[in-house]
Amino acid sequence: MFAVSAASINADNPLEGLVLGEHDDPEPPEDWAVVTVRAAALNHHDLWTLKGVGIKAEQLPMILGCDAAGVADDGTEVPATFVEAPQQYPEDEKRPQIVATRAPSGSAASN
Repeated sequence: MFAVSAASINADNPLEGLVLGEHDDPEPPEDWAVVTVRAAALNHHDLWTLKGVGIKAEQLPMILGCDAAGVADDGTEVPATFVEAPQQYPEDEKRPQIVATRAPSGSAASN
């Protein structure tokens, strides 16, 4: 899949760590839906990541983009925010069900 990622941290010039390119498709956890992304946005959360706020260099590279809209495999249109803190979900509760994404066939992102 084509994605924007953070490859390095630079507090003074955060865009220096921004990389565009192909990545392996993620494996969706059980009970999660695959969403074909039609639109995505980078926002301040992503700039903070590139500046090193709340993240360590050993966690990189990391795919950016926490706001998106797309279509699930069953045709459901999906607006989504992908910010997630796993520690917020006890083991006995279901986690959010939207996360794995792929570029639509024939789009600029899939070329």
